[in-house]
Amino acid sequence: MKHINRRKFIKDITRITGGTIIGGYLLDSILFSAENTYAAIKSNIFVAKNGTPAENIAKVIDMRFGGIENFIGYDDVVVINPNGQYVNQGATNCALVMGLIDLILNRPGGFDGEIIFTENTQFNEGYGYWYATDSGMVRNGPYNFNDMITYYQNNGHSNVNAVKLRRNQDDSTQWPVINGPQQGQGWVRPEWTSPTYGCLFYLPYPIFRSPYSNRLIDLKNGIYDNGYANQPAMKFIKMPTLNNHGTGGSQDYAGVTSATKSFLGITEIENSPHGYFNDKLHTNLHAYGGWRCSRDEATLANLAGEAIGAWINTCRKPDLFITSAEWIGYGSRYGTDAVQAKTVGLGEDPVSLDYYMSKYHLWPLLPNQQYFNPDYDIGNNNTRQTLNGCHSQGFGTLNEAEMSAFVYDFNAPHTFRFDIDRTIKKFKEDKATQQEVLDLIDKYNSDQ
Repeated sequence: MKHINRRKFIKDITRITGGTIIGGYLLDSILFSAENTYAAIKSNIFVAKNGTPAENIAKVIDMRFGGIENFIGYDDVVVINPNGQYVNQGATNCALVMGLIDLILNRPGGFDGEIIFTENTQFNEGYGYWYATDSGMVRNGPYNFNDMITYYQNNGHSNVNAVKLRRNQDDSTQWPVINGPQQGQGWVRPEWTSPTYGCLFYLPYPIFRSPYSNRLIDLKNGIYDNGYANQPAMKFIKMPTLNNHGTGGSQDYAGVTSATKSFLGITEIENSPHGYFNDKLHTNLHAYGGWRCSRDEATLANLAGEAIGAWINTCRKPDLFITSAEWIGYGSRYGTDAVQAKTVGLGEDPVSLDYYMSKYHLWPLLPNQQYFNPDYDIGNNNTRQTLNGCHSQGFGTLNEAEMSAFVYDFNAPHTFRFDIDRTIKKFKEDKATQQEVLDLIDKYNSDQ
């Protein structure tokens, strides 16, 4: 990385008067702005490690946005979708989730919106981390998900709630199959046919009622209250885990389970995850079990990724993916063969984020399991095939030359060029001094 010429900066900064930059020279000629950095490549990944979960989440948000207030608006409806079907490290780290919720609630400028924590655990209702106790909370905590929501409610945050999605087959009264929010809460089931394999799917997405505002949250189209007009913005955040889906460190049909596969927790999977809808015609989004389409494991992994990409295109692309890697299960989602990695990854597409987190944070924990490396034996690598399928629908990149990873280690703090850019912007707004900018440039140069 090229150093910044401090003497040139001092000379140029004398051209700044009244918090303005003449001709934009300083930002354009000396520094790469965050926006230009983003434009240079297809996927940016932000990682923080070795802090507490709260520190890590605050850091990646700051790295990407320069503060939560630049992402979440004053009255936004924030929908957070975790992994909670399994216990231990199989669930999104509760302390990490609380770190994000606390950031939002304490947003500079205030927060008068609402936060809805929601997931469909499919056939596992009454199980998983929502109800975890004792041994199920090892390598997680401090609460299970139900108790976490109770904590916020008891501390005066009535705008923090949970909605546990249920399948139509489990509760057809509360979760009917519908066409839109005019019919209330329920599941909308768009059809989709795989262009590669010709299989017919339902790609269900939920419309659910807020326990706080009583408005309907249409996950595809936004907030509905006798219409979509004049409603607050919705932000959709996925918070997956990073684990091996198999056991004993072996590759199973899904490979690594993280951001891409996590969409199975926001849709409706009727009957067994390895089956079809009751009509025996439409394949579940869990296409790893789509035996009518193929009997080949890698082909089905590709089909599953393709269907997930189609779901994103049909319903809604999340605004943000935050990978919980406080604990990483290299052996399984719930066994003791796990490492406390104290890591969080953030990205805006699931494919690149999964590629990077699998290759550089999961695979090193069990190097002899080369299938954790998405570039190994691609044709038989179920992780890579899932990512290939999703990528084919227009998401992310699998070319490292088109990715940029910004990694902050609390044990070895680092200054990035966008830190300087943002400090200069603060200087222009009379919120930072010239000396603070110069000190940051010195630190940046010493870090290179």
